[in-house]
Amino acid sequence: MMLKLSDRNWKEFNAFGTDGLFEIHTTNSSIDKNKLLSGDTLTVPYVTRSGGSNGVSKFVSSENYRYGFDNGESITVGLDTQTAFYQPYKFVTGQNIQVITGEHLTPSVIQFLLPLFRSQMTAKFNWGGNGATLSRMKRLKLLLPVNAMDQPDYAFMSDYVDQQKKQLQAKYVSYAQKKLQMLGTPKPLKTLSELNWGYVYINDIATVKSGKDIYARERVSGDLPYVTSGTSNNGIGYFVGNDNKSKADHVISVNRNGAVGEAFYHPYTALFGNDCRTLVLNEQYEYAPFFIAAMLRKQKDAFSYSRKLGTARLKVLRVMLPVESDGKPDYDYMEQYVKNKMISKYDKYLQYLRLTGES
Repeated sequence: MMLKLSDRNWKEFNAFGTDGLFEIHTTNSSIDKNKLLSGDTLTVPYVTRSGGSNGVSKFVSSENYRYGFDNGESITVGLDTQTAFYQPYKFVTGQNIQVITGEHLTPSVIQFLLPLFRSQMTAKFNWGGNGATLSRMKRLKLLLPVNAMDQPDYAFMSDYVDQQKKQLQAKYVSYAQKKLQMLGTPKPLKTLSELNWGYVYINDIATVKSGKDIYARERVSGDLPYVTSGTSNNGIGYFVGNDNKSKADHVISVNRNGAVGEAFYHPYTALFGNDCRTLVLNEQYEYAPFFIAAMLRKQKDAFSYSRKLGTARLKVLRVMLPVESDGKPDYDYMEQYVKNKMISKYDKYLQYLRLTGES
């Protein structure tokens, strides 16, 4: 039987405090990045207030446990950024992190609660003066499904998340299998170290175009990706119902401002803000642009907020690529290289599901 949220009775509870459901406390570590200790094995998650990669900024040595640590099966909350993430493993953190724990916080229950925490934090807190401080977090309330005893129905939360997970996995298995059929079989290639490499000017391989900003007051909710100048989610900042001259597909976006130098390939139709530029490649390939975008990203350390990557500078930027004997980019190699990588990733994912019995 399909579980539905609408079939349940819901009730408001205090999230924390003497009569609250969970405990919240300041992290036990709080390590400045410049004080992190080095070591041979980097397996410990270092959690910060950032909004991507589950809040994990990097992996560090267990030597950092000497500063203190927090155990897994918990939720981390970032002050000011209003981020909330599930941490399955023992971890250390940067400053301004709070940790939520509780006896009912199983992995599935946590996944049910995370959207509720995030929606409450987004509605009540914001950057600068009204962030998610410990005292403010302790006043949060959550609307939760209840059981026959009018108490939080953790069993339902867990079962609902497991149901959703299985449905999503089934969709992705079908997607991965279809992609593997399209990609075909991997082909043997030279290693990257065996290739001829050369510098190629962007202006020689692509046309550079500017984006167009859609300000917050102008944005209409919709399904079209609007690419800004971020570092995650392929640079997509919003999904909108707007339209303008920046609309394009099969282009590489390069951040002019913000996270300067980040580059992403967009085979789908999207809109692009003025803090990024788009590259329309002269040679049209389906997968080679992923390779080119990755090589562009490797140069981002050469740019900064004070040294932006505008149109003029981007046109004369040189990118290192595999080249043929005449010095032109070896698009066929790049195309097959990316295809081989994608085939390997899809195969490994399906193999993982088979080994864990989740497919």
